[in-house]
Amino acid sequence: MCGRFNVVSAPLTQFVMEILGSDSPVPDLPTEYNIAPTEQVQVVYTGSDRRCLAAMRWWLVPHWAPEPSSKYSMFNAKSETLATSRAFRDAFKSRRCIVPVSGYYEWRTEQGIKVPYYVEADADNGLALAGLWDRWEKAERVIYSCTIVTAAAPQSMQALHRRIPVHLNRAEITQWLDMETAAEPLAALLAPTLRVPLTITPVSPYVNNARHKDSRCVEPTGSSVRIALD
Repeated sequence: MCGRFNVVSAPLTQFVMEILGSDSPVPDLPTEYNIAPTEQVQVVYTGSDRRCLAAMRWWLVPHWAPEPSSKYSMFNAKSETLATSRAFRDAFKSRRCIVPVSGYYEWRTEQGIKVPYYVEADADNGLALAGLWDRWEKAERVIYSCTIVTAAAPQSMQALHRRIPVHLNRAEITQWLDMETAAEPLAALLAPTLRVPLTITPVSPYVNNARHKDSRCVEPTGSSVRIALD
């Protein structure tokens, strides 16, 4: 799963500019070390004639929902049910997006204690996580929201967690953001395969508290491990 992530301004701003693929300047993304569900996140989506960047709520509100609700967890979407789930199937068909992050946190239970780990790209300025977005409107209230797609973890990542967010490489970003991409190539993107080399580092339990937002969240407490491509 993916329940927390961070954004480090300068490197990720450059990464987002490359994803957008335009000469238009991108405002510097604010550095945020501990972003949690329901907070605002930056999302890359396909507009009418180009890729766009917008802030959205990280907790999907389907367009058909009578009201925004926290009854069900909507910050992650299981890849296995995207095409069939009422909550996600419309967005999977026509509102796919990228959630760019510097890295994300995952917790592993060790001797009865949940230990946080920081996961980041081994050789790039950021990670492109597959996502879905939607637009909810009622009366004069409008909410743009998103969710991060997760898949079964490949063997190389199972020691950390049984599920991981879907990481996309540069070529796959284009397929994911193209609403004309056929079902078979989309299914291949969601397969439990690691396509981006990663570095995993144990970090301070300071990050456990979602109210903690400073750089102490990524202070290492041990050695990093590199995870190569499958």
